[in-house]
Amino acid sequence: MNLDEKERIEIEYWEKNNFESPVKFTKGNFLNKIQECRNFDYKVSKNIDFIKNKKNVLEVGAGQGWASCFLKRYYLPKSKFTVTDISPHAIVSIVNWEKTFDVTIEKSYASKSYEIDEADNQFDLIFCYAAAHHFVLYEKTLEELKRVLTSDGHIIFMYEPTCSKIMYPLHYYYVNKMPHSTPEDVLVPSKIKAICDKLKLNYTNNYDAQQVLLRNLPIGIYFTILRKLKFLQKWLPSSSDLIFIKQ
Repeated sequence: MNLDEKERIEIEYWEKNNFESPVKFTKGNFLNKIQECRNFDYKVSKNIDFIKNKKNVLEVGAGQGWASCFLKRYYLPKSKFTVTDISPHAIVSIVNWEKTFDVTIEKSYASKSYEIDEADNQFDLIFCYAAAHHFVLYEKTLEELKRVLTSDGHIIFMYEPTCSKIMYPLHYYYVNKMPHSTPEDVLVPSKIKAICDKLKLNYTNNYDAQQVLLRNLPIGIYFTILRKLKFLQKWLPSSSDLIFIKQ
């Protein structure tokens, strides 16, 4: 699948999906995202040293923007938020989450992760939650996010699927055999490091096999084993938080 086709699927998903389309704010969508807030809250708490006291926040790959609304309501109520997603059909639904969390997001618009419509050095926090593995053009994305990041800011990719280079073909096959509505990818930490070395970004990959939500029993057992045998997380499919700062 070429990039244009993949991006078309990502954009149209939010328009045509009966569960999450902008013409409906379904009970199922609401309950699913509220449940997901538990895992997002765990991730924010885990990375709070990189998040607290930030003043100007950008979320990329935000979908409907519920994570930014949650973050503003409970952690950064005085901060300014800009929320972006590739699909305009996703972004228009942010009003529902603003009402849910009783917040106002200062700016939201459709944007590709590698084409952010902002001036240089604007944001001291750039984050995404379970979205970076959809970006595909990782080098272009990180180059663009570095451009709009302040000199003392942080980029955080939270809750991303990762695996070693040797396991990538098998894991990529597995995740795309799962019943997803859009194409999936898996991040390879060694490849991300090579990109960061080129772009002069300091990069830390924090493996985290914690599963706050038990999505199914076999995966729950698998991640329990990874938590106990931490050395396996470097080689086998796992989950990571990725932190980037300018050199």
